[in-house]
Amino acid sequence: MRFDNIAKLKLIYFFRSLYFFAPIITLFYFSRNLNTFQVVSLEAFLIATVVLAEIPTGIIADKIGRKFSLLFLTGLYVIGNIMTIYSHSYWLFIVIQIIFGIAIAFGSGAIEALVYDSLKFQGKKKLMSKVWGAINSYSLVAGVIAVIVGGYIARNLEPSSFIVLLWLYVIGSSIAFIISFLVVERKHTKEIKRKSPLILFKESSSQILKNKSLRKIVYLSIFTISFSHIIMFLFQPYFLMANVNSSTFGIIMAIGLILGALLMKYAYRIEELFGMKKTIFIATILPGLFYLLMAFLIGPIMSALWYILLKGSMSMKEPLFSQYQNIHIKSYNRATVLSVISMITSLYLVIMRFVIGAIANKDLLVSFIVMGIIIIIGAIVFRIDENQIKNNC
Repeated sequence: MRFDNIAKLKLIYFFRSLYFFAPIITLFYFSRNLNTFQVVSLEAFLIATVVLAEIPTGIIADKIGRKFSLLFLTGLYVIGNIMTIYSHSYWLFIVIQIIFGIAIAFGSGAIEALVYDSLKFQGKKKLMSKVWGAINSYSLVAGVIAVIVGGYIARNLEPSSFIVLLWLYVIGSSIAFIISFLVVERKHTKEIKRKSPLILFKESSSQILKNKSLRKIVYLSIFTISFSHIIMFLFQPYFLMANVNSSTFGIIMAIGLILGALLMKYAYRIEELFGMKKTIFIATILPGLFYLLMAFLIGPIMSALWYILLKGSMSMKEPLFSQYQNIHIKSYNRATVLSVISMITSLYLVIMRFVIGAIANKDLLVSFIVMGIIIIIGAIVFRIDENQIKNNC
């Protein structure tokens, strides 16, 4: 394997995604005397920070450099997790979530822009969906390993084991930070240096508003979001309702992540086999169908199966949309445009998190039905075809 930018980013995504603490993070917060509301509210601060930081960090990535943003992303992850280990205050945990939110915002558009421009420099931009899928599959593989190892180390649910898992993640994210220094950024253009942040933001927003094809792709992407951050909190009570053995939770999650990694890595092959129009329709509508199956066909085996298929299908559309969106975006402000899209997406998710959360608080299965219907309607109403990916600006 050539040790080019793509290979480096695969390793960065792998080590950055070793979330050993994922199976026990809620229990860790409980051990620090946080209550359920405080734990859930932390993500609200995270998402709000991402929304506020999206545009400034995207502009910084375009004006100063995408490598700079990558270093900020990985570096802040290291700092945030070290602070987590030594924190015992709810308010300090809020500060940490703000740090993580800024880190996520730095990476949301910059890394994708860095990958696309690296491929463009090599004359291989048509391989974006393949390469982006491969990079993100490394993240999912790391998640599988981390869930299994973390679940085993913390099997006795001792608070001391929680700290071990957090330190293991600090080691992984530190390796990602070091590798980030080795990334070589291609100069996208000098035009960006002469533009003020306000003009850059206006031009980036204008690209989305004036490009009908890009706008339709964005609509489809947003309204078929598979609510992965919501199901992350809801699948455990759902499994208990379905009488799924609690000792198998980590294994089921790992199988779903493996399926997701495979579908993400080979999404381009599926597209070659079925064609663009059918593939994107399948990728967007499947999570909605699995949510409905989870709501109406419940049982220890069936519920586990639907969750695995849902978890896997969630990942398939990401590399496809990355390819379709970047075709329409100019290089000089690519990170800013992607950040604008990410900000719109985050606003939608903030609203839906409260809506779905309120519904789930009253009836868990109804929340699955609502999510499924929203996704299915979005996949049908905003369906795209080859015409939307040919109009390269």
